[in-house]
Amino acid sequence: MVNDTNLTERENKIYIQYQEVIAPLIAVLEVRDGNYPIEIFNEIRAIFTHLSRFKIQSSEQDLISAERHVKRAILDCYKYMCVSIKEQMVRFREEYRNVDLGIADNGMFLVTLNRLQKEADESFVSAKKKELVGEISEEELFGLFETAYIKQKDLEDYLENSEEAILFATSHSHKRDRITMISITVTVISIIFAIMGFLH
Repeated sequence: MVNDTNLTERENKIYIQYQEVIAPLIAVLEVRDGNYPIEIFNEIRAIFTHLSRFKIQSSEQDLISAERHVKRAILDCYKYMCVSIKEQMVRFREEYRNVDLGIADNGMFLVTLNRLQKEADESFVSAKKKELVGEISEEELFGLFETAYIKQKDLEDYLENSEEAILFATSHSHKRDRITMISITVTVISIIFAIMGFLH
């Protein structure tokens, strides 16, 4: 077994990243989307395959490979979280399409939501384009997707923290709908009575 303190610290960092970053993000993805992305599973399998070789054979090259797979696993988590949050936003917009969100938080909710969503989407699209072109280092690509994930998470957090404002807009939109329906009903009844009066 390698006694080098630096190698031991690097090995420990892998376990910490798995426990504190990868595992929690996977748990969130499973709850949100009901599945375990196979790409992330494959990266985790590769991580622990290389770690076992490092333990048994004292091979630093396997430690390096494990570190690379940790990075890729986190990168895949970021990608899947971005997609999941984008899909959540599509569902939110659809669910509240008949609600006047412009009145939420004195008009500020929708302004802020639209800005955050635009920033998040642009960041994710930019990262995806860079990935497709391929002329970028793994480190730079990781940074781009990390930024995209942070922006998507900011968007999701804002949505969650605006629950009261959304409920307010929903409640007032329903009241307006009821008032409109009552007005239409009264108008129709008035017209019917007027026609009946004219016929008599």
